[in-house]
Amino acid sequence: MLFLRREYYDGAERPELVLLHAEAVSGRPGAEAPSRCTRVVVPAGEHGRRVGYIPLPEPREGDRTVVRYRFSICRGGAEWYSPHYEAAVPSDDLISDLYHVPEEVPGNLLPAAGRGYFRTVLPLAAGERPTGVFRYGFGAMRKKPSPSLCRAAVDAGDGPAPVVEVPESLSVLKNRPMPYYLYHVSGDGALRANKIACARIAMPDPGGDVVSARLIWGDTAWRATNLSLMEAKGYPAGPGAAAGEFFAGDREAFFAARSEGLSRIAGPRVFEAFVFGPSGERVEYCLHTLGRRGDGAVAAQWRNREGGGNWEVVL
Repeated sequence: MLFLRREYYDGAERPELVLLHAEAVSGRPGAEAPSRCTRVVVPAGEHGRRVGYIPLPEPREGDRTVVRYRFSICRGGAEWYSPHYEAAVPSDDLISDLYHVPEEVPGNLLPAAGRGYFRTVLPLAAGERPTGVFRYGFGAMRKKPSPSLCRAAVDAGDGPAPVVEVPESLSVLKNRPMPYYLYHVSGDGALRANKIACARIAMPDPGGDVVSARLIWGDTAWRATNLSLMEAKGYPAGPGAAAGEFFAGDREAFFAARSEGLSRIAGPRVFEAFVFGPSGERVEYCLHTLGRRGDGAVAAQWRNREGGGNWEVVL
């Protein structure tokens, strides 16, 4: 697995939310369709600096991947987008921005169709040291546990426990992601298993003014932050689906199509998405929406639990 680090600097006014939207296209003839992702760009210690990581296909000899990306920024009820940027991998200019997680052939299992990856802190057992090299991988619930499933390696150095990329699901049944196991082996050589579970999060829209709903979630320390686009329950297939928002060429046309699709759903509408993680762990989350104002403009707004703060759910 290969990751490209991209950075954003806040400037004079600190944004409330910065997202990184990227599309990776292989230059290989007959290559697969472009891979897309959206990442939360999180503060990185230094004042005003934020960092996001774009997952890229494992490079092949002679292969070249072009990454097209841009940022979206929210502040004070407004949302705007940066210009598009491009980066070519491999490139001497990007060596210091590439992060490689080696995988043994044939590599770890891919997510189910239509599902991507999420970031999580590797769950450690009681007494397990958060240092050194960890090997990790995935297996279906029916698959016999084995260290041979741990095909990726990540070095935690002197700690803390590493943040790793994990499939949302390896399979889906009746539109619900199915659980599976995340395995890992640390320096003591013991194989440990954690069931990856999910929880459905629902957001009611009694006013009927929401056109886009984003679920921002992660561990309670927010070391691993994720974003999921929420879809309205019963949204018809076709133009304006939530999954296409960040990559729409014409955002006004997208929101027009989306508003039309939403109008066909009887109110009150409910928006839904899943959060994921090791079973038994707590996930903290909040909501960010775009809604139509009286003048027809789209305005951004945070939604938190009553009294302030984020919600929590135990997986």
